[in-house]
Amino acid sequence: MKLGIMGGTFNPPHVGHLIIASEVYSIFELARLIFIPAGDPPHKENRQIIEAPHRIEMIRLAIWKDSRFEVSDIELKRKGKSYTIDTIRQIREFYGKEVEIYFIAGTDSALDLPTWREPLKILSLVHFVAVKRPGFPLRRLDKQYKRRIIPVEHISLNISSSDIRRRIREGRPIKYLVPEAVEEYIRKNKLYL
Repeated sequence: MKLGIMGGTFNPPHVGHLIIASEVYSIFELARLIFIPAGDPPHKENRQIIEAPHRIEMIRLAIWKDSRFEVSDIELKRKGKSYTIDTIRQIREFYGKEVEIYFIAGTDSALDLPTWREPLKILSLVHFVAVKRPGFPLRRLDKQYKRRIIPVEHISLNISSSDIRRRIREGRPIKYLVPEAVEEYIRKNKLYL
């Protein structure tokens, strides 16, 4: 079975996440794709991340009509920092060694790969799919990493969770940047103000 996993803070999830997930799902003919919101990400210590139940619910609202996608709270249940290697090992244990894992990240995250816990082990356990983002060329990576990463082009959208949070604080619209149900949830719960 080919299983895609897409991690991140999803703070909030937006249409760019969904478009990337859909594209990678199609390119690699995945059986399913799991969104895994980070519990306590080691690389985002200085950023304010809203509570996990809100992020999980927003992902559920964003994907509920798409049977290809699901959400997992695997990292949110784990104590301490959320390390990718631990998540991959846990997924392998659950699905079995035969599962092919396609780990999806942006090239911005891929460039940080050498600083992750056990990066070469990660690359030995998954197909590391790096979705190209402007300004983050993979050529900056050392060959031992770069040769094991699968670069993927996608529809280029200049959407980011940080921009969405800023727009909310400034009272600017976020319509069409996030799914309608996510926008309603953010408004109802007064998030990111």
